Amino acid sequence: MRAIWFGLFALGCTEQKIHSIDGNNYGDGPMIEVDPLSLNFGVLSATDDPVVQTFTINSVGAADLNIESIEFAGQDALSFTFVTDPGTFVLPAGAAQEIDVIFAPTGANQQVAQAIVKSDDPQNPLVPVNLIGEGSIPELEISPDPLNFGSTYVGCDKENEVTLTNVGTDDLEVYAIEHTGAPFTVTSLPSLPFTLAPQESQSVYLNFAPESDAAAEGQLSVVSSEPLEIRTADQLGQGEYLAFFEQIWTNPVDPPSDIMFSVDLSCSMDDDAAALGNNFTTFIGELSNYSNDWQIMVVNDDDGCTNSGILRPNTSNYQDIFSNAVQSCGNCGGFFGGEPMLTEQLLTITSRGVENTDQGECNAGFMRSNALLHIVMVSDEPEQSSAQWDSYVNQIIAKKGNPANVRISSIAGDYPSGCSSNSNSADAGTGYWEAVNATGGVFLSICSNWSDPSNLQLLAEASVIVDSYPLDNQAVGSTVQVFVNGVEITGTWHYDESTNSVVFDSDSPEEGDTIRISYATPATCD
Repeated sequence: MRAIWFGLFALGCTEQKIHSIDGNNYGDGPMIEVDPLSLNFGVLSATDDPVVQTFTINSVGAADLNIESIEFAGQDALSFTFVTDPGTFVLPAGAAQEIDVIFAPTGANQQVAQAIVKSDDPQNPLVPVNLIGEGSIPELEISPDPLNFGSTYVGCDKENEVTLTNVGTDDLEVYAIEHTGAPFTVTSLPSLPFTLAPQESQSVYLNFAPESDAAAEGQLSVVSSEPLEIRTADQLGQGEYLAFFEQIWTNPVDPPSDIMFSVDLSCSMDDDAAALGNNFTTFIGELSNYSNDWQIMVVNDDDGCTNSGILRPNTSNYQDIFSNAVQSCGNCGGFFGGEPMLTEQLLTITSRGVENTDQGECNAGFMRSNALLHIVMVSDEPEQSSAQWDSYVNQIIAKKGNPANVRISSIAGDYPSGCSSNSNSADAGTGYWEAVNATGGVFLSICSNWSDPSNLQLLAEASVIVDSYPLDNQAVGSTVQVFVNGVEITGTWHYDESTNSVVFDSDSPEEGDTIRISYATPATCD
């Protein structure tokens, strides 16, 4: 009985407009009324004029009604717009405001949305007006949206299909298809333009080939005759590296070096051959700043055999032996016009010299497995071997077994135009120039003061300082990190994809330094 009496008491208070129970006095404040609460715009085709319908906002309270916003909501909201943007406004008590809504369908079939009226009515702050219409028009659907390719290894790719479907009621003409966002690419699409009848579909094929382990996003854009004109769909993907590796080198102290000299013995080279011989002591002095574990020989003979023997720091009178050897040859083949037949084919001679280093051959004992091989060629003519320069370089590298331990340098005519000076002139050192650049050697102009100690120092450094570190596994260049003695090094090296090596452009690691290189490797896919 107590509960019944309490309910009657509460009802009696409401009927008498006693508001002390919740402390609010809605009857004295702003109140809103919207009429009608639903608008039906009917069916419109692509050629019909837009339809306008109206709802009215009434201020029915005792105070001014503040309209804070009127916004469209719902999946088909783009089909509805205002004749004039109402913005925010105030309705005094008893006032009314008409709101005109335009229906111009952007999609086919039933289009449903709401116009949400937000005010300061405390009881009904949000009043929805239901909007209903139907579009008898073409409409493009791109499916799936988004298209998720999932995870794919760097170095591999994955293809997937996007379907374009006309879900409308009229024919749809597709004018253009574009895609943005690497590493996605369009691999196949229909010839443009094309027409899709209602419910007809066409396929577009996309490829995902990640270049890093980052998340990737792309977007397909289709221009068509539907009212929206441009419709887009997103693509997602995630790259993944197959594996990570780390390699460590410790540069030796007093590093071993095997140095081969070969000189063009044509008549115009007499002064340069003499200059090389006369400055050999200076070269050895510069070389001793880096290493005393060197072997040097001269190879001028056509068969690639040394005409100096192998010179070492303990070889007696090595200065005179070297000076005589660079200005002569012992087995120069046939002669024509007083000049050796192969003397301007120094890549042929030196490659033969490297090949003849096995036990029992004429240069046995010269090429040590742990030493850097440095070949220095001197000529005022282009390299004139019968094959291309790279075939000889590749032959030398194959014999040595490690491209990082092969260096080719040259003293020759400036590339590409040659050179001249008061004491000398030379054609461009074509062939020598390319071999030097391919192996990271030193190229000195034969028309310059090339025998200056500063230039001989460059040749000495190139004989002992390793500036290339080959990787055991193919690397993704963007992942390579280089540390020297535990400190990360940037800006002084590059990754050479062709040789799969880290090459120092400057400040190469020195003897005794520890080099650590970490990198990710791509997958190899069928």
